[in-house]
Amino acid sequence: MANRKIFHFTIWVILSLFVVTSSLYAGDAARVGTAAGTQLLVPVGARDLAMGGSNIATTRGVDAIYWNPAGLSSMKNTATGVLSTMKVFSDIQVNFLGLGFRAGKVGVIGISVKSFDFGDIPETTVFDPDGSSGRQFSPTFVTTGLTYSRLLTDRIQVGLTGNLIYEGIPRASATAFAFDIGLQYRDLGSLPGFDFGVVVKNIGTELSYGGSAFTTEVPIAGQAETQFVNRLPSSDELPAKFELGVSYRRTVAEDNNLIFAGVFENYNVGNDQFKFGLEYMFRDLIALRGGYLLMNDVETEEQLNRFTLGVGLHYQFNQVDFGFDYTYRDSQYFDGENLFALTFGF
Repeated sequence: MANRKIFHFTIWVILSLFVVTSSLYAGDAARVGTAAGTQLLVPVGARDLAMGGSNIATTRGVDAIYWNPAGLSSMKNTATGVLSTMKVFSDIQVNFLGLGFRAGKVGVIGISVKSFDFGDIPETTVFDPDGSSGRQFSPTFVTTGLTYSRLLTDRIQVGLTGNLIYEGIPRASATAFAFDIGLQYRDLGSLPGFDFGVVVKNIGTELSYGGSAFTTEVPIAGQAETQFVNRLPSSDELPAKFELGVSYRRTVAEDNNLIFAGVFENYNVGNDQFKFGLEYMFRDLIALRGGYLLMNDVETEEQLNRFTLGVGLHYQFNQVDFGFDYTYRDSQYFDGENLFALTFGF
């Protein structure tokens, strides 16, 4: 009876998420570039990125904080940490720190910080458009998250992440709050190896800048005096999306494990996407991965990113796990992106 109630609850959650996100956050290609807080879309987690982001049904451990928080409860160790870095276009560095801790019967708690390093940018103004003053600044873009994940049964697990988004430049800054909620169902329909995942991401408040940078001194009509006017910036919603994914796990000749995965992504400020990926792992020691992205109503040659490739190494020594993962993601108009990640657990 208890399992039956959990099954019905799971179906109700899935249908509710689909109805809500389909009606409120349907894909709209005409709104490309209109979202705020797009730092949320920059991926972390080398294993899942190498699979093209298709792995929301079987993502696990601290990497799952970004892709599907439900997978955090599949963490094998009592405590796990992940450090990663990736260089994107214009030499922007994206750094990530994630930590996961088992809290007994309560579940698994995760903490994450993703930050951007833009380097030093010359400061230009209306009166100094060439930046001859020599002054420089560096924007601050940080996403800080707190995740909770728990196994409901031996097949069903759920997770929730709350993210605080901060963006700042001299004399101006903005904050927003958003949450991700996800679910994973292993061996769907009692079919061994078939897994199902669903996640809703970046649902939260609008992002709006404020600060003295929006205060302008203007003359008073007909007078020699001036006054300061505060120009109110617009508020924009975050790039929310809904993802539905399936995967198939299969073991071949004991030491060879394969995962095939696919995801449909519904995006509120862009085209819908289809993601496909695979992973081959030998003896839980070395893994080879690949992924492919297909955007709806967009020609392949016009996509910014199309495919990913990656490799992973895992080694256990004296109850301590070490992992190293590398991912390459192509970029249509810039140099390819390289993500390096180091995982440790005990």
